[in-house]
Order: sequence, then structure tokens, then C-alpha cells
Amino acid sequence: MSEIAKHDGKVIAVEKRTVKVEMHVLSACSSCKAHEKCGFVDKADKIVEIETENWEQYAVGDTVTVSVNESLGLLAVLLAYIVPAVLIIGGVVALSLCEMSEALVATLPILVVAIYFLFLYSKKDKLQKHFSFGISKI
Repeated sequence: MSEIAKHDGKVIAVEKRTVKVEMHVLSACSSCKAHEKCGFVDKADKIVEIETENWEQYAVGDTVTVSVNESLGLLAVLLAYIVPAVLIIGGVVALSLCEMSEALVATLPILVVAIYFLFLYSKKDKLQKHFSFGISKI
């Protein structure tokens, strides 16, 4: 069974069927005893829009828990990082083996990745439905 990743956050806006939550996300380094001296701690504020049928029960300032299935996080990494990397590396290798000019070897794989991201953007509504977040009050 899939694990659920959870983060606490604060409601910053409530609109019809949508709750916006701000979360303070820390990297794994934040639990290290030396993180203050190291300087590599990664802290970021993330704002997530969550569609929910129960949007009326939330108010600005509420503390909530946002959850997502971890397997969806792995799919997001695959779509955003691994597939483009494979396209670039595969394109460079294939074009180099075909003895294309260096200019084509450098630009065509980047063009292919740009087309790939345009394709993902065209499917964003379908992807947003697939990558849904859960929300609950603390």
C-alpha cells in the first residue's frame, strides 16, 4: 500500500471549491544537528491550491494538514526530471552517432524537451485531476 506524505500548513485563502494553503517545507537536512553551521538547509514556502467539496468548513488562518500519495510524487519526478533527461541524453547520443553537426546535436534535444513540456502543459487539466491533494483540519 502506498505511503501518504503529509505537511502542515496554514489556510491563506478560501474560494469556491478551492482552499489555498501555505506550507513551510524543510529539507531532510533540517533534522541534522549541524544544519545551522552547514548552510545547506533548504527551506521554502510553498502555496498549494486544493480543490475540495468541503471548502466552506475552512477559514483563513486555520491550521490544516495537506496530504498526497507518495507514488504521485515519484510520478511527478519521473515526468519533470527523468523523462527530459532521457530525451536530452538519448537525443545527443543518437544525433552524435548519426554524425550530425554539433549545432544540431546541441539544439535538437533541447527542442524535443521543449515540445515535451508543451505537451505536458496542454494536458495540465488532466494532470491536475490526477495529482490531487487531500486536506484536513488539525
